[in-house]
Amino acid sequence: MVTMDYLSTLTQHFKQLYSNLMPIPCLLCGSGSSDDGLCQACSAQLPIIKHACPRCASPLSQTMLCGSCLNKPPEQDASFSLFRYQPPIDRLILDLKYHDKLVLSRLFATHMVEQLKNRVLPQLLIPIPLHPRRLRERGYNQSLELAKQLSKQLAIPVRHDILMRIRDTPPQASLPFTERKKNMKQAFQLNKTKFPDHIALIDDVLTTGHTVNVAAKTLRQAGVENIEVWTIARTVKHDHSH
Repeated sequence: MVTMDYLSTLTQHFKQLYSNLMPIPCLLCGSGSSDDGLCQACSAQLPIIKHACPRCASPLSQTMLCGSCLNKPPEQDASFSLFRYQPPIDRLILDLKYHDKLVLSRLFATHMVEQLKNRVLPQLLIPIPLHPRRLRERGYNQSLELAKQLSKQLAIPVRHDILMRIRDTPPQASLPFTERKKNMKQAFQLNKTKFPDHIALIDDVLTTGHTVNVAAKTLRQAGVENIEVWTIARTVKHDHSH
């Protein structure tokens, strides 16, 4: 009798065989790649942030608090962003966000974990939520997909039913820099629950920080002591076009 375990092993075997014979083309250069969307050569060229402000993750020439955080620190206690938001990362994030390239969530999570594993890790991951209407339009929340991959690789639970988007705000990228803060007012609501002391909010890109600031403030009011923000990419301070 054929067992489910046997079928599962067989499926994995065929998948492996298929990926060896027919590798998925790299999303950047089109050559044969591994199963996570990019070939090794393109992965090695990605614009990793080497030094940044530990509070807001702005890329700097050395690791230190930036002037903005010294003058007016954001709500979160720490931030981590892996890449500068520039080509080809901007294109890959758009692919993840709007073009169903969910394989990229694993690639980005794997790269992030390499840098994150030496930190004191949070007890819970919370993805920045989409409004239900936008979620229906898009079919998935890229921040949740990323959080699930990080959860798997770091063995930290993820909850997407705690922080709710209650206002269907226009996308931040579509608004002038000066209006983004106003756009996010009262955008989030918490489901009542007991929170751990240390949480990381997960999103794709950190730009002005208004979205995560409002989310972090909502968690802070619920008594969360230590809040981090983890994103795939960070815009450089003078570039607020995203």
